[in-house]
Amino acid sequence: MSKPSARQERILAILRSRGPARVVELAREFDVSPITLRRDVEALARSEYVVRGHGVVRLPSSRRPDGSRPTAGVVVVMAPPRSAYLAQIVKGAQEAVEELGLRWHLEDVGDRETAGSAMRRAASVPGALGTLVFPRWRTVATVEAEENEPAAGSAGVLVERFAPVGSVLAEIDAVRTDHAHGVLLALRHLRERGHSRILLAARNDSPTARTIRSAFVERLAGLGLPLLAEPLLSSAGAGPDPDTPVPHLPAVVRATDATAVVAHSDVDALNMVQHLHAAGLRVPHDVSVVAYDDVVAGLGGLELTTVAPPKREVGREAIALLLDRVERGGPVRHVELLPGLVDRGSTRTQE
Repeated sequence: MSKPSARQERILAILRSRGPARVVELAREFDVSPITLRRDVEALARSEYVVRGHGVVRLPSSRRPDGSRPTAGVVVVMAPPRSAYLAQIVKGAQEAVEELGLRWHLEDVGDRETAGSAMRRAASVPGALGTLVFPRWRTVATVEAEENEPAAGSAGVLVERFAPVGSVLAEIDAVRTDHAHGVLLALRHLRERGHSRILLAARNDSPTARTIRSAFVERLAGLGLPLLAEPLLSSAGAGPDPDTPVPHLPAVVRATDATAVVAHSDVDALNMVQHLHAAGLRVPHDVSVVAYDDVVAGLGGLELTTVAPPKREVGREAIALLLDRVERGGPVRHVELLPGLVDRGSTRTQE
């Protein structure tokens, strides 16, 4: 085992004090190229001082940042199935768990299962260290009926959800995307291109969807833009009542003289674009479109400009909150991460 260089010793000191770190961030901190820093990390890994993975370097799992043995156990994730959006958050959490040398257990959460029930079920998993729970909360009524009883003695983090103020679940750690800021990004992007007549077609079956709908109305007013119509439903089955009729978007665009649409989710947005084209409205020549979620909008065909929540980073932050709760305790934290905007050319400047 070769003796580390001075810079490598500094890398080890950072890992002991802060825990796992990204190689690119270390390179920036040391003012060296990522390639140079990566060579240092590779040398330390060959001598078994560190472990590498997915662009992250950490101390071997037999040590914690302070030199003691790490917390052992299983991170239990309770998440709804069949959600491509949440699957990316789960992937980020899984990567963080694997990099830390912990174990991983995934369970499905049903549409009607409460967060409290999911957490109690997670606590029964052998070796459970703590739980990440993704409440479904399809309707406002399900949120209000939430029994708010986290499993006794089990650390937990709500992911992509904040519990109602005053509930028991509001007293545990939580992390989510700041979707109200995401709506503002979309509106600013369109306004900068001369659009003032903007519609929203959005889902209405989750806390995220409800935040986007309410934020759209509020942010329009804040930017001095007119509300052409109340937020439309984006697709069949996307509302609290599966039988709610879906307005014909091309007809609404023509009736309101709208020049742009913000659409949630991006899966629904791609279908809406097809309906617009079938009605003779071209994107972006006749109607500009900004989609929300960035799950499939850049995968081929017509690529859509999107608001992109930091999905994997939300998962990683959830793991950081959970381990911090298990190892150190302290005040409960509710963390919001800002989304970004990815311009793929589905908006144009109004002449």
